Amino acid sequence: MRTVRMLPRAALEVPRIIVFTIHRHPFSTGQPMPPTPALPLDWQTFETAYDVEATLFRLTNASLAVLGASAFKDQAFSAFAFNAVSFPSLSLSFDTDPDNRERGDYPPDWSNECMEADVPEIGQLWEEGYARIEGALSELIDAADEELLCAIEAGYLHSLRKTMVRLETRHAFGQIRTCARFWTVVTQVDADTEEEERLLDQVRQGLPA
Repeated sequence: MRTVRMLPRAALEVPRIIVFTIHRHPFSTGQPMPPTPALPLDWQTFETAYDVEATLFRLTNASLAVLGASAFKDQAFSAFAFNAVSFPSLSLSFDTDPDNRERGDYPPDWSNECMEADVPEIGQLWEEGYARIEGALSELIDAADEELLCAIEAGYLHSLRKTMVRLETRHAFGQIRTCARFWTVVTQVDADTEEEERLLDQVRQGLPA
């Protein structure tokens, strides 16, 4: 007769192994990633959360410094625009013909419509410094209804005008060569140039130097 030896009950139980998976960014320094803030639902809150105006000033001021040391250092520019060609994308547009305004050719066919493409170092500045804002702004636009979208766009253009005036009062354009009559504008495709100039002048009158 075969004798069956029974193992203790504890030996028959399969131990349970709990595995905790830690997901870490490939470039993590070991510190936890900060939480992504909830997307603001109006322009003023968005501008504050993403420090838009300060970033625009810093990037444009740095771009003018780069331009003044580039192959364009001896070129005299007659005009500069924040060119909101495809909201929320932005281009830095420059013109070199000082007689365009007198001929009524404004907005002109900009000599350098996308200086960020003509000077790669400027493009890199904006790629690194503006991408976060542009991406978040695109999300905000996608989530907005028509009324909110109009308000966001108006707020964005107003922030560009405030930045332009700050560049003027801080003499940022002294980093490049300019014509005696140097014109600045915040513009969009098919916009009313006289209205754009009026809105920019309005900000100039209300913003202290």
